[in-house]
Amino acid sequence: MYNLSFYGSHNCSVALEKDGEILEVIELERWTNVKNAGYGFYLTSHAREYILPLILEYIKDKYGVTYFDKVIHMNTECNHNGVQYYYYQNIPARKYIYGEHHRAHATNSIYQSPHKEALVVSFDGGGNDGWFNIYRVEKGTGAHLLKKVDKNFGVCYSMIGCHCVQIRKEPSYAIQGNLVYSGKLMGLASYGKPREEWFEEFEKWYDLQAGVPHDVLLMEMLERLKIPLDDLKQASEEDSKDLAATNQYIFEKKFIDYVQPYLDEYPNLPLHIAGGCALNVLLNTKLSELRETFVTPNTSDCGLAVGMLLGESMPYKPVDITYKGLPILDKYNLSKILETHRKHEDYNHKRMVELIKEGKIIGVVRGNSEHGPRALGNRSILCDPTIPDMKDILNSKVKNREFYRPFAPVVRLEDVNKYFEWDKESRWMSYCPKVREEYLDIIPSVVHIDNTARVQTVTEKQNKWLYDLLTELDKQTGLGVLINTSFNQAGRPLVNTYLDAVEVLSSTQMDGVILEDILICK
Repeated sequence: MYNLSFYGSHNCSVALEKDGEILEVIELERWTNVKNAGYGFYLTSHAREYILPLILEYIKDKYGVTYFDKVIHMNTECNHNGVQYYYYQNIPARKYIYGEHHRAHATNSIYQSPHKEALVVSFDGGGNDGWFNIYRVEKGTGAHLLKKVDKNFGVCYSMIGCHCVQIRKEPSYAIQGNLVYSGKLMGLASYGKPREEWFEEFEKWYDLQAGVPHDVLLMEMLERLKIPLDDLKQASEEDSKDLAATNQYIFEKKFIDYVQPYLDEYPNLPLHIAGGCALNVLLNTKLSELRETFVTPNTSDCGLAVGMLLGESMPYKPVDITYKGLPILDKYNLSKILETHRKHEDYNHKRMVELIKEGKIIGVVRGNSEHGPRALGNRSILCDPTIPDMKDILNSKVKNREFYRPFAPVVRLEDVNKYFEWDKESRWMSYCPKVREEYLDIIPSVVHIDNTARVQTVTEKQNKWLYDLLTELDKQTGLGVLINTSFNQAGRPLVNTYLDAVEVLSSTQMDGVILEDILICK
């Protein structure tokens, strides 16, 4: 029998499993092209009532499934036009099981890892079973809750962005800001300095009980700190940088304060970091220096559907779902697209390296999408990190991101220690080691202001196409490093159709796209 899980809030996903194998994960944002989309509530669409039937039809056509053994669900109910709807009941199944938020994050982590047992910390903006949970998790027996910390690190961290002039552009923090500010704050933090005179107030901020009116209490804190704010209640550029830096410093400190007793109690267990706050690569990197760590590739709420399934099936061998996302949804329209874009050719790595060396920016759409928020080679934009101003060129021509947000490098695993102070995998861009001093001026466009880089490692087994491209690049240039950023435009999810890819090519100054094994250049 087939089992299906359905998580309905922001970063909604539907996952399908058979006999312990995850077959596919459908992230709603990739289906609707609405970033961070939800289903039951949160960023929902007026077409919501049609989406689930179409997803079920897609599963039926692809896998021949019309009835499921179990449906594990979470946040799939809401009030719609005054009526309480239970969307999971529209999925025909023998049994319905209600999932738990942080427990699903914890099981998502352990079953994608090589570890049999781990200490797992799951923390984010909150779910139906808490905000900051600490588990001892063992494969085959489940997640055993050790502690619920009644603190909302996700909200405490992200809300600082409301008052940073470089960050808040959205009219409402509650709708979009809490999902985008954290990543921006992490980039901005390295431009500022933690202010010791602010530490006491920030520690009190992170010690607040979850559920209190954080917005009111944050304004009171800023008043006590005597930080001048403009008419939009935003600090100056310099104060904003230091707010971000102090926020990051205390975020890391308070995490250790709460977790250290369990690190002491379980000194031989690897540490897993899960939940949306595990996207903080600065914290992850520091933790990796203290203990063997693991950060799952789909650690945000997009991974909850998979976590619920794995918590039920409990497979013994590690599960790899890196590329279990949606396939290219319009792949049979390629011939039609090529009729319009007649300047195309068969792809080969030698030609790609030539383009890279010429400073070209090339998008990639190949195979199944990555499951998770970071592009890992199948929905990527690739270009040359050795060009000193490539970061600015990439932003001005395609990405339109803020100046303080870095781009990530990708290297073969065997080369990572050559360029970075790092000697292990970072296959999901979960860490930001230092760039070796001798390469700071050689690959400047992937070096952050603090001399770190959110590196991705790749092996031939993981992604042969990308690995072989890096091998050819190294052969021709002696330097096997590329910029790898997500193939999307600001505010949009990863592209998942050929049509979206060529639309980005047409509407920006991108130089070309690779559609499976076809190269289209302007």
